Amino acid sequence: MHNLCLSNVFSILKKRPEESNKGDYGTLLSICGSAYYRGAAGLSAIGALRTGVGILRVATTEKVIVPLSSLAPEAVFLPLAEGEKGEIGSFDTKTYFREFPKTSAVLCGCGITTFGAVPEIVRDITVNAPCPLVLDADALNSLANNKEILLEAKNEVIITPHIGEFSRLCGVDIGEIKNNIPKYGKEFAKKYGVILILKGSNIHIFYRDSVYVSNFGNAGLARGGSGDILAGMTASFVAQGYSGIEAAICACVLHQCAADRTAKRLSIQGMLPHDIIYDLCEIFKEEGY
Repeated sequence: MHNLCLSNVFSILKKRPEESNKGDYGTLLSICGSAYYRGAAGLSAIGALRTGVGILRVATTEKVIVPLSSLAPEAVFLPLAEGEKGEIGSFDTKTYFREFPKTSAVLCGCGITTFGAVPEIVRDITVNAPCPLVLDADALNSLANNKEILLEAKNEVIITPHIGEFSRLCGVDIGEIKNNIPKYGKEFAKKYGVILILKGSNIHIFYRDSVYVSNFGNAGLARGGSGDILAGMTASFVAQGYSGIEAAICACVLHQCAADRTAKRLSIQGMLPHDIIYDLCEIFKEEGY
């Protein structure tokens, strides 16, 4: 078991050369959001943009795009049909993935719900994504009864469940998992060939036969939206060309270390997930990035 710290992050991250352009830092396609969870798409977008992705394309419904375009005007938006309950109603993987051959990573799941056609859309994306894939939240809930689909992915897959989502994926009681996190994490990651970021009081990252632990963070992260930022950060690093395990390490440690600074600045009780972004930027600044 490897305990992580900030030095691990900055031994991985490369500084941006003076002579560079947005194309050098990857293109992330984010398929997130719904009428119920408009903020989830926004938080994941800010997490991705603030960790350096060159181009962010957000595919979602018009009701999500309207507020998100003000929150993240740097993003490019791809309007999708809306289902009866405000969810993403359709996503033609063949069309979109053909249009964007330079897409370097895909993020799917933040705030998409499991209504209507969403489970089918998630399965289609998982099988057809032409690049590494990060699956979070309701993308994982959509696969809970059909997780063998993960074995059909063409590229590296990173999943980012909290303990409840992981319990649904495993079909194992939450208490049992908490008492045996290394056992269940290793078994799942190995069986389905994924990198598993298991969120909890400590973050465990399972990759092949290795387990990495980030012991930072605090109870202020126990709020809706924290995981959306982490998912966006992880997908951003993948899109920039870092390997899945490198992206997972960098995103998890930075997310938790920034949260510890936020708690000192605003308090554990009063801090909100989006407050973490300020402290994330301060860490980059101090390290000369």
